[in-house]
Amino acid sequence: MTTKKKLIVYKILLFAFAFLVAFMPSTVSRSREVNSRVIVEIIGVDGGESVSITAQYVMPTEAQGSTSKDTVTVEADTLAEAVEALNTALGRRAELGHCSMVIVGKDASADLLGELMSSTDVTADVYLSAAEDKASDLVGDLTAFMKKTGATDADFIAYGAQKAHVATNTLLGFLSDLGSASESAYIPLVEMIQSEDAGQGGGASSGGEQGGSGGSGSSGGGESKGGGAGEAQPTGMKVERLALYNKDGRAGILDNTAARGVAWVSAPVEKGIVAADVEFDGEDIKNVTGRLLKKYVNIKVKPYSATVKLKAYIEPNGDKFNALDADKSGAAKKAVRDGFAKAIKEEMESAYRTASDMECDPLFIGRQFYRFMPKFFSQSYLPANVNVEFVVEVILR
Repeated sequence: MTTKKKLIVYKILLFAFAFLVAFMPSTVSRSREVNSRVIVEIIGVDGGESVSITAQYVMPTEAQGSTSKDTVTVEADTLAEAVEALNTALGRRAELGHCSMVIVGKDASADLLGELMSSTDVTADVYLSAAEDKASDLVGDLTAFMKKTGATDADFIAYGAQKAHVATNTLLGFLSDLGSASESAYIPLVEMIQSEDAGQGGGASSGGEQGGSGGSGSSGGGESKGGGAGEAQPTGMKVERLALYNKDGRAGILDNTAARGVAWVSAPVEKGIVAADVEFDGEDIKNVTGRLLKKYVNIKVKPYSATVKLKAYIEPNGDKFNALDADKSGAAKKAVRDGFAKAIKEEMESAYRTASDMECDPLFIGRQFYRFMPKFFSQSYLPANVNVEFVVEVILR
């Protein structure tokens, strides 16, 4: 073999060796790194004497490109120890950075949520949901529901935040609200619709724009039929109430009417259905409905009083409104405007009154005093001493 040919062979071997050294180790390393992790989609946090974490995680299956959902619950003295116990229970590193919803149990404190944001990979913009009791139970029910319907946590969050009259909150938003002058925060309470609620033998629930003044908002994410008689099968999710928090922890739960009142003032509600009883031409017409298009809220404060002004643009819908407005005289429109305004005002008043009894301020009126009347706030402000007036203007489109 000539010297020239030997040189070419050496170059080829050197190139192949360099390729193996440069790329193969990193490829193997990346493969091992991926296989050593598991994606966590939902985290449930329970407090009390110890800290409990329930994770809904996704694992690859033998079928190509498919995954399965499952849950695991761990318990420890601290949150950091619970996260480590979660890694051990899964046999892999729990990837928390992809978590899109944190469910808060009844006894979970704000300090736990603060530690979750500061000491783990959970992002600050993750959505919060509240369980009426144990977060672990709700995570389990949600997982069972998602397996049956194919719904995802992203479906639920997107619906609640954009299409329903629900006051949603993020981890950072919750902690910021609680640390503000109002020292109050809210989290939407998630409940499962069970087949027993719909009747013996199961039922069905599907997502849609439901909810209104005096009504309810729910997200099903798909249709699911329940199991046999006597078996509780999750067929949907509903968000009708709000869990309120103050500096001492969970203060209580607002009912549907008061929760809608909070959403009118404190949440960037984009869509929703308004329903009201309308008095027109000597008759009481029930459940005239309209679709919220947009709203504007302004809170003005002065010593010992505050005025909450809401301007809502609503598009009436349904045969009832068309029948009322048949003569196009304008009288029916005024009656509908007055009916909508009255219903909305009642919801806002219910929110303020009920929350005040719980020593909470989810309308953040105290925050306005702190911003615009700091001297009065520091010296004389007490929620019980402030007279709050609600003014609602409805514009029909």
